[in-house]
Amino acid sequence: MLNNADKIDVSILIVHTFEGRLLRQTLSSINRAAPKVKFEVIIIDNNPEAGFAQVLKDEFPHIHHIGLERNVGFGAAMNVGLKAAKGRYVLIFNPDIVVQPESLESMLEFMDQNPDVGMCGPKLMNPDGSLQHSCYRFPTIMIPAYRRTPLGRLPVGRKAVDHYLMVHEDHGSQMDVDSLIGAALFTRRSALDEVGHFDERFFMYYEDNDLCRRFWENGHRVVYYPEAHMIHYHRRASADGSFIRQLFNRFAWIQIASALKFFAKYRSSENPRSKVRSSGLSHLG
Repeated sequence: MLNNADKIDVSILIVHTFEGRLLRQTLSSINRAAPKVKFEVIIIDNNPEAGFAQVLKDEFPHIHHIGLERNVGFGAAMNVGLKAAKGRYVLIFNPDIVVQPESLESMLEFMDQNPDVGMCGPKLMNPDGSLQHSCYRFPTIMIPAYRRTPLGRLPVGRKAVDHYLMVHEDHGSQMDVDSLIGAALFTRRSALDEVGHFDERFFMYYEDNDLCRRFWENGHRVVYYPEAHMIHYHRRASADGSFIRQLFNRFAWIQIASALKFFAKYRSSENPRSKVRSSGLSHLG
């Protein structure tokens, strides 16, 4: 791992809030994978009172820690990390992923060979080895309702959610997609600077949909890349419990607020991929 700005290939940015145990696992997995690329890891700490800075000092002294005074949200914290990042690629990463050997090398090689791709995402697996759906179509306004209420159990709801999650697509093959889950976004720094960083109006949730949409709007392809794969210890905190219980779930209301902001922002906009398709640049998906 090098700190020379001219030599860093990938900056791995991770926001920490309350995932200390999983974050230690993630950092250890990066060490075990021993990527054969020149990289740096930056932790942006939304919860400095948790004391994770001392853990880094004791166990991962090579990692750059940025402590914030308060929880500013995912996107705003990532923007702080982007100001410090020196890599020509930026991996926007979650604190609950186990990196598999050669995954970073594979994504780096793919991006180097495909300059029209602005962002790619690896295949994500659940801890039990099953597929985790990590690439999506842009959501319609009914998708949050179908995923959060009993409406999703109706045939029309199930069909809409399956379409949104691309359930019936071949997840063993590369494909252009509307959006990727924000847990692992391997982005070209030049494209990221061109389209703009995270929209800080989204405290949590939908910031990944928003960023992917802006990549497409600026002609940068977003690609699901299953040749690289990782294990994601994903838990949908916003969807824990029954419908009634979710009414009292703070994360559920944060997600609803973000959804409303997203649909308001793009209420009169067509899918930007249609423009790229018409130019002949877009592939399957």
